[in-house]
Amino acid sequence: MGKSKNRLDLVGLGKKDYFDGVNYVRTVAGLRNVLTKPKQLSTNTSREVTFKGLCFGATIKEAKRLLGKPEFHVRQDQDVVGHEVLFYFSYVGSVKVTQCLHFLYGKFIMGQSIVKTPKPAKSKAIIESVLSGYNLMPENEEAAMGVLFPVCDGSFNRIEIHHVFDLILTYTTGDPEVLPLITKVQVQEKTRSSLLRRALPEQVVRYV
Repeated sequence: MGKSKNRLDLVGLGKKDYFDGVNYVRTVAGLRNVLTKPKQLSTNTSREVTFKGLCFGATIKEAKRLLGKPEFHVRQDQDVVGHEVLFYFSYVGSVKVTQCLHFLYGKFIMGQSIVKTPKPAKSKAIIESVLSGYNLMPENEEAAMGVLFPVCDGSFNRIEIHHVFDLILTYTTGDPEVLPLITKVQVQEKTRSSLLRRALPEQVVRYV
């Protein structure tokens, strides 16, 4: 798979400002919500679900080797412990796509493809390209493509679709050990402060 060389004109915005405005998952509640499996989830493809060929559990180094240098690298160390996001731009035909690759403790757990307010024909083409890659095209044109989501492989890695104003395709790991690892940074800081007070009782009392 070739590395993306396409760049987006940020129209005078700095990259940090631009990506701060992207509707990507960045909180504990958001990550837990996305990673929690839908009820009655079942396998419907024999192909492994990957994000542009990147397997879940891959490292940041492996992602950069496959996809090239990211547009931006965010370390969410004020929100979620161990959470990092790589941002890329690519194209599906003539449509520009913002891609957010999420890592937890250096391992790939989720990818999002975000298309800003696409026209119906563009959305249809993008959805078709995803489904055809997993041999899930509807039997006739009248069939609703949305009912074929989530795409789910034998390891419960899945692709979900959300389409209100933006079209968002979310690729999520099925690894059950990932969800319990998502914790707030404040919890870790409070624990560290508590340990410090127990280790240094005299100094704490002295300044109360």
